[in-house]
Amino acid sequence: MANNGEEQVLRGGRTAHAITRIDDTVRRPPAVNDEFARALLLHLERKGFAGAPRFLGVDHGGRRIFSYLPGEVPGDIGHFDDRVITDAARLIRCYHDATADLFVDKACLEVGLEVACHNDLSPCNTVFRQGEPYGFIDFDAAAPGTRAWDVGYAAWLWLDLGNDDYSHDTQIRRLTLFVNAYGSPLETRQVAFAALDRQALLESEGVRTGRIEMAKWATACRKATSALLELLK
Repeated sequence: MANNGEEQVLRGGRTAHAITRIDDTVRRPPAVNDEFARALLLHLERKGFAGAPRFLGVDHGGRRIFSYLPGEVPGDIGHFDDRVITDAARLIRCYHDATADLFVDKACLEVGLEVACHNDLSPCNTVFRQGEPYGFIDFDAAAPGTRAWDVGYAAWLWLDLGNDDYSHDTQIRRLTLFVNAYGSPLETRQVAFAALDRQALLESEGVRTGRIEMAKWATACRKATSALLELLK
């Protein structure tokens, strides 16, 4: 629904800032990797992938203009039932498949590039409609990478890996369900290892930037995921 030309601050997600909506468009400052993100969104449009905003140009203030995806965006991670995590994994697979033909030349294959990683496929960057995930936003961190790298981070946040409210058996079942919904070529242990790498990276980033609570959370999740890996042998 349009908002009659008024500029409205969008507050969905955990780290969004300086992002506004005008009618059926979203305005945001340019990102560090603006050129890649723009090219990626144009590619997704050409591929007919409906689960991403369309790049519409630049406004008079230099802000990038994107189409607005209507729906709800969670403010934080939380519990999602089996149906939702299955739908999320399938949506991620569709997104990855839509980007795979960007990396088919020999040079890309030699260094292991497979897809355009979103790099923050959390529930907080996902638009829900009637309780179902249908689109992703915030492509500011997008970069070439591997399927496992992107899915490992997604699995961590969608499944809340490391949350001791879930038993080990429950976490393993949900992780296996998520990976199977994404499908071949990924396997459960491969995704768990990737989640471990992303947790270690966020832990280091938290220490480096002084965000101690974030670092502590990542450390706790990393230890819990390591325990899950032992059970996945």
